[in-house]
Amino acid sequence: MLSELHTEIIDYLAAKLSGVTVEAFTPMIRTRRITSLPGCLVELVDIEPFSDFGNARDRSRIYLNFEARLIVDPNLQNGWVDLKEFAAIAWWALREWTPQTANVGPINLKRAGEDAFKPDLDGYLVWVIEWEQEAYLNFTEEDVPPLITRMTIADDHSSYLTDSSRREVHDRYDQPIFSWIENITIIE
Repeated sequence: MLSELHTEIIDYLAAKLSGVTVEAFTPMIRTRRITSLPGCLVELVDIEPFSDFGNARDRSRIYLNFEARLIVDPNLQNGWVDLKEFAAIAWWALREWTPQTANVGPINLKRAGEDAFKPDLDGYLVWVIEWEQEAYLNFTEEDVPPLITRMTIADDHSSYLTDSSRREVHDRYDQPIFSWIENITIIE
């Protein structure tokens, strides 16, 4: 869902902001140059849980916080004016957008203003637009493979996995248990 939403936002902004390169913001910006200016870099900056867990649907409810960095060439004569006009158009486009990704609500625009917090973009004229979106994660336990088997480490080395326990873990999760972990107890 998150990948689909991120792609949808980038595609939507690229369609609405003609002549603007819209891309995902990556931490490796220093190793590559922005393909062209003006540019817009979209980033999912964090995910926050919904604080009221009154029912099962609320337990899967989250807030997605996005930022779009609008970038203009600092050598333009009216660069700051162009940047603010660019920000106004992008703000309007985001306000009008209705997400097509399932289980994602409309955006709640938070702010637009100068961005001085990404050193990777020093040397450019940059404004940021921040917004949040409510979403529901519809995962079941079957959808999410276990990343780790819950275990405790026996300090006294008194419990070890037997070969049959290792096979059971491998068969159950279709993943091999790490052979170098010998002194663990599986918690059921």
